[in-house]
Amino acid sequence: MLKQLNAQFEAQNTTMNARKGLTPKSDEDVVIVSMARTAMTRAKKGNQRNTAPEAMLAPVMKDVVKKAGIDAKLIDEICIGNVLQPGAGSTSSRMAQFLADIPDTTSLYAVDRLCSSGL
Repeated sequence: MLKQLNAQFEAQNTTMNARKGLTPKSDEDVVIVSMARTAMTRAKKGNQRNTAPEAMLAPVMKDVVKKAGIDAKLIDEICIGNVLQPGAGSTSSRMAQFLADIPDTTSLYAVDRLCSSGL
C-alpha cells in the first residue's frame, strides 16, 4: 500500500515539473491585474436599496483600472459576479463599463452565483 501511495506522489511531481517546461511566457497569457467589490448591505433594506447596480459598479470598475495602473483600452475582458440580478446582471454591468470609461470593444460577462459567496 505504501508503495502505491509513493508511486502516485512521484507521478504527480513528474507531471508538475513537466508543466513548468510547457508554459513559456507569452503575450497571449491571461493575467488578472486587479479586483474589487461593492460594499455589502442588506437587500431591499440597506443604505444602497435605491441605488442602481450600474451606479454602484461604475466607481468600482474605475478603481480597479486605477489600482491596476493600466490603460483601460488594454482590457480584453471583464467578469462581473453578482447575486439575483435580472439576466445575471449583464445589462447593468455593461452600462457600468461604459460609465467607467472602459471601451465598448472590451468584452464583458456576468455570473450570477445565487449563493452567499457572491454577496
